[in-house]
Amino acid sequence: MLNAFSKLKQSASQNSLSFRLLSYILLCSTVLAVVITMVQLLWDYHKDVGQIEDSIGQIEASFLHPIAASLWNLDEEQVQVQVEGIMNLPNMQYVLIKEILGPSEVPLIEKGMQKKKFDISREFDLVYQGEIVGKLLVAASLNEVYQRLIEKSMIILISQTIKTLVVSVCILLIIYYVVIRHLNRIAEYTRTLNLDTITKPLDLEGRDDKPANPDELDALASTFNQMREKIYAELSAKEQANSELGKERDFSATIINSSTTVICCLNLHLDIESINPAGVLLTGYSQDEMEGKSWLELFVDPKQRDNIKESLRKYREQKDLEIAMTDQLGESNTLLWNFVPFYQGETFKYLIAFGYDVSSLKRIEQEIKRLNDQLEEKVVKRTASLEQSNNQLVVAFDELQKAQQTLVESEKMASLGSLVAGVAHEINTPIGISVTASSYLQDQTRKLKNKVADGQLSRSFIEELTNNMEESSELLINNLRRASDLISSFKQVAVDQSSEARYAFSLQENLNQVVTSLSHKLKKSRCEVNTHCDPDLKMNSFPGSFTQIYSNLIINSIKHGFEDWDGEREISVFVSLQGDRLLIDYRDTGRGIEPDIAERIFDPFVTSKRGHGGSGLGTHVMYNLVVQLLKGSIEYSSNGEHGVHFHIDLPYIPA
Repeated sequence: MLNAFSKLKQSASQNSLSFRLLSYILLCSTVLAVVITMVQLLWDYHKDVGQIEDSIGQIEASFLHPIAASLWNLDEEQVQVQVEGIMNLPNMQYVLIKEILGPSEVPLIEKGMQKKKFDISREFDLVYQGEIVGKLLVAASLNEVYQRLIEKSMIILISQTIKTLVVSVCILLIIYYVVIRHLNRIAEYTRTLNLDTITKPLDLEGRDDKPANPDELDALASTFNQMREKIYAELSAKEQANSELGKERDFSATIINSSTTVICCLNLHLDIESINPAGVLLTGYSQDEMEGKSWLELFVDPKQRDNIKESLRKYREQKDLEIAMTDQLGESNTLLWNFVPFYQGETFKYLIAFGYDVSSLKRIEQEIKRLNDQLEEKVVKRTASLEQSNNQLVVAFDELQKAQQTLVESEKMASLGSLVAGVAHEINTPIGISVTASSYLQDQTRKLKNKVADGQLSRSFIEELTNNMEESSELLINNLRRASDLISSFKQVAVDQSSEARYAFSLQENLNQVVTSLSHKLKKSRCEVNTHCDPDLKMNSFPGSFTQIYSNLIINSIKHGFEDWDGEREISVFVSLQGDRLLIDYRDTGRGIEPDIAERIFDPFVTSKRGHGGSGLGTHVMYNLVVQLLKGSIEYSSNGEHGVHFHIDLPYIPA
């Protein structure tokens, strides 16, 4: 308790808020006590006065008639007793009985202290049997009332004062523990707060860090901590910004001082306030000499000064003003100036000027202009010459295209001739066998005819003749059918290669016809062909182009891949449908293609059989058919160490 009072006294002496709170509490309590006391005393006063008036009323009711009777009977002793009775009433100060003798009033009995003016007085007529026999004057004093009120007021004031002091001290203690000590804690924390470093957050004494039901002081402490963190963050950011600003200032100063561009600040009168070293190098004056001088006199020829001055007086941004100047040595220079106004708030401060020395560029520009004039004449002459050369190139290109088309057609005819020669060689065997069988049948028929003419027919001869004729007929039919198939395949291939008719066809039959037509070459090269194609796969396209593609691929494998080749000899053709694309994979196991030729495999006149019957147009014709006619793509990739791999991707058009 003593500790609390010492803290309260220390707080009151150091902090005026506690003293003011105590003063206000005492003042309000005192005023309230005085008002209450006055109200209570006024109430008691009216109550006592009312009791006195009631006593006087009681005299009127109880004493008038007996006193009047005693006066009528001249019983003075009885009157005296009755007066004593009246005087014994509370607060009675004076009683006077007067007897009426004729027209005059004679005092009969007087009791008490007489005054010129009484606090309360009343006079009554003494009437007996309808006749006024005397008068009664009673007077009451309020001294006792006043004395009681004074004593009571003193008691009330003393008790109220003691109660007020006790209540005030208790209230002050409560305020101290609830408010003042926390405010002192906040004030002490604020005095010792160091914003340069993060200190311990403000914690109020006797309170949780995170109360469940925070009050205003908790909110104040939380807000103060948030403010401290925010101030620290802002100060840190400001220090960092100042550091970066200093770096940028140093960096900007370095750039300005090392820049070849003239940078200067002009005041309202267009005088130089500051200028970088580039201006020193350009004019020959020192920085101190130029500061304070007119920019117009240093950097503008007299002929331009009036116009430039009028323009700059507007104090607004201006760009690319080409201004001529003359330095101390009398040399003329041309600078390209940009002007930017600088304001402090809303007040114009400087006009910052940036001058780029373009003298060398101007000289180069003049030289370029002179060269352009000369170049225009040359361009006219060269244009006429180029037009003539271009016309010649157009003619040569047309002739080259015609020659290329002729070569392509020649390659087609050469391929067709190769097919004709192969088919002719292949058909030779079945036709020869058929001729031999026919000759044998003719001889047997002649023998039969002679036997019949000579009458020498025998059963054994007829049986032998029948067996021989049956074997010869079967041999003849088989070889003729084989020749017919070869001729039919050749006709289909020949017709497809010589036309670009479009119709629906079976992809498997088209591939098999080509393999059949080239069977003699495949046998001669001891090569085996494996085809993989869905028999039901049909397409609406150009079958002759497919025939030409297959023929070129197989013939190239025979000529370039398997000639003088001791390895495996196999050709595989895979035809498949994936979505709306027709994919053809062609592979062989030959010697492959040399890398320098593989890079240009689809170029015209590229061949590994130059001088040995190779034209170099086979793959080029195949490329044109796939890309231009069939609107697809063809790619070549090496098939390991040996062999080739062609991948053809075509749009599929259902039959």
